[in-house]
Amino acid sequence: GEFAAARKLALLNPSLFEKLIDLLTKATIRYLSEQIRSGVDTVQIFDSWAGLLPPSEFARWVVTPTAEIVAALKKTFPQTPIIGFPRGAGVLYAGYTEQIRADGIGLDTQTPVSYAVKTFAPHICLQGNLDPLVLLAGGQSLKEHTERILHDAANHPFIFNLGHGIIKETPPE
Repeated sequence: GEFAAARKLALLNPSLFEKLIDLLTKATIRYLSEQIRSGVDTVQIFDSWAGLLPPSEFARWVVTPTAEIVAALKKTFPQTPIIGFPRGAGVLYAGYTEQIRADGIGLDTQTPVSYAVKTFAPHICLQGNLDPLVLLAGGQSLKEHTERILHDAANHPFIFNLGHGIIKETPPE
């Protein structure tokens, strides 16, 4: 669960790990460029495990490559919105948001929409952050959580979404 082998490589052989990250960054730019050329309306850089890293590693292995991806895509496709999603970033969300220069930020379940509205630039579109378990539970809990999110996001650019993926037992209806 904590990607010990990859993190150990980054600590023991940062130059090799940097080459791997550079390769992944270039591949991601090519992949997302083809997605945009194929007609997608927006792209999201989804980093499910960003929150595992301490601040110095987060800056080097998440923020720097993500900023490079965003800059490259914006150079070629300036009109295509880009959303960054550093799941689990916690207090590092604000710096990530400022440094990558995406159009939107996906919020995980642990990051309150009210915090993001107060902290991030007013033009940043927020996306999120309903707990997938609340969706699975449904009923009054779903209604209350949905209403709170919508209330907190009022008067701010917002895309209602989950704070992470759908749980497989969630009925489609």
